[in-house]
Amino acid sequence: MKTEAIKLPSGMEIEMRQITLREENYLAAASRSRKGSQERILVEVVDKCTLSVIEPGPNPEAKPGTKPKWDNMLSGDFFGALLGLRKLSYREGKEYEIELVCPNRGCNNRFGWVVDLDKDLVVKQLPEASAEALREGRPLTVEIAGKTVHYNLGMVKDLAFQEKLDKKFPGREMACMFRARISKVDGVDSADLMNWLDGEGKGPFSGEGLTSDDAEDLRQEFFRVDCGVDTEIEAECTRTQCRNVFRLDLPFDGILTPGRAQASKRKLRAGHDSSEV
Repeated sequence: MKTEAIKLPSGMEIEMRQITLREENYLAAASRSRKGSQERILVEVVDKCTLSVIEPGPNPEAKPGTKPKWDNMLSGDFFGALLGLRKLSYREGKEYEIELVCPNRGCNNRFGWVVDLDKDLVVKQLPEASAEALREGRPLTVEIAGKTVHYNLGMVKDLAFQEKLDKKFPGREMACMFRARISKVDGVDSADLMNWLDGEGKGPFSGEGLTSDDAEDLRQEFFRVDCGVDTEIEAECTRTQCRNVFRLDLPFDGILTPGRAQASKRKLRAGHDSSEV
């Protein structure tokens, strides 16, 4: 079984082993049963395939020679490990074929597109100020809508917290995403944070909430301080009469299930690809 040292965006380095048929079975069964979110399922598989920490980087929760607790790791490092695991596990691991549908109205061509995980994705390293905050275990701050927002770097455990919020506050996904990372806002009671974010429900900020500009400022702040992998890619419709170029976020539903890609290829070869029409 192959093992390899994987360097992560924060500077942390881990040893991983390649995925086995057991993990592929688990992924397939979880997908069929819709057990848990896609992200949490992938976290479980990455955890199973992580052997130990080689270099902890700035994360005090990572100890050399021990298996990391992924919930306490940076989300950017998790995505780096996920991509590293794919490249380690499969012969053509750095080539990830996805099935796309052209968004151009009147085309709707369905086609296969190969993403080079080494060349087409940009790795964003952890800024030094963020690394310092992580070492010291303190939140960061930013001024949003006239208030000081205290927030944490994106962590894997945020996924589970956001899932709980999504269930508690259905239909408020964006506010839940922000709330999962915010520890407090000066002048706002913790019970009113969701109300402050989107103005929904009962509370002192009902009918108000952040403007679209405020929300974008908060998104950009999170992006500025985090490490990770920029998963926005560019694709081009293969239909001769179209050739529409568009951008999209890389789908991860088949990142550790190459059998799906092969099935996709067979389906396209069977005449479902209309690229030459």
